[in-house]
Amino acid sequence: TAYFVALQVGAVLKGTCYFVEEIFHLEARYRGSLSRALSACLHVRWHATLLVVSGLAHAALLDGDGRSLGLHFILACFCQLLFLVLGLH
Repeated sequence: TAYFVALQVGAVLKGTCYFVEEIFHLEARYRGSLSRALSACLHVRWHATLLVVSGLAHAALLDGDGRSLGLHFILACFCQLLFLVLGLH
């Protein structure tokens, strides 16, 4: 489940990076609409649903090792950003 959480975090972060890049092309590509650019770069409903389901499954299966779920989430975000920066995707 941690792997699926990390995959969804990676997809959301990658879409966010695409969105930041597309902001410079709002007028030419999206007629000035931020919502069109956001929906083109990031499928919010799909990724949010999968992220919540994966996160809840991970929380349910957490074996009580003393580490918080927030720490796992932060580490997953860090690893996905590192993969994106290094071009490992």
